[in-house]
Amino acid sequence: MTTSGVQENGQEFIPGVFDVARLMAAAAAQPGQREALLALMDKVCGSARSDMDEAFDAWRAGQPQEAARLIHGLRGSIGTLGASVFSATSRELESAVREGRVADPLFDRARGELQASVDAALAWLAHQPRVAAASGNDAANDAAIARWKTLLAERDIDAVRHYQQVRPALAALGAARAAAIEQAMARLDFAAVLIVLGERP
Repeated sequence: MTTSGVQENGQEFIPGVFDVARLMAAAAAQPGQREALLALMDKVCGSARSDMDEAFDAWRAGQPQEAARLIHGLRGSIGTLGASVFSATSRELESAVREGRVADPLFDRARGELQASVDAALAWLAHQPRVAAASGNDAANDAAIARWKTLLAERDIDAVRHYQQVRPALAALGAARAAAIEQAMARLDFAAVLIVLGERP
């Protein structure tokens, strides 16, 4: 990231877009609470874009109250990421939808701001140490994932086949990151996969 912000584990927070410094500081002394916050962020990132699409579809279908309800809920969940820029736009969008005003430009702007917050959160989450359940297969999984990363970096198409082998182990990354990896693999965008994994392509 190039935008100046507060760093944690080498990743910058971006004021107004993604900034959970206070939340993480409060949970720093309690590993269980910290892990719960990370899981919450995984969940928020995993559903945010589909929630926005659902709100847009409801608005286009002539259901402004349903669209406004979804936008209101999305603002609350994304607020946990410190996304104050999106929060301000979504508030304006919610009012426009409720009042029957033209909202297409606001939807477009809100989508862009939402995407920026989710992307920043996913990049940060990729560098966070997570508590994983112990497993006798950990060493094998680590070796398989390391091999897969090498194939990705080499732009080797065999990374697609290898992905199917390591896919179950990727669940430990959280739902949002696993979904982002699945989407990038479907596009054969190996560079995007490496970014989600916290690697430099």
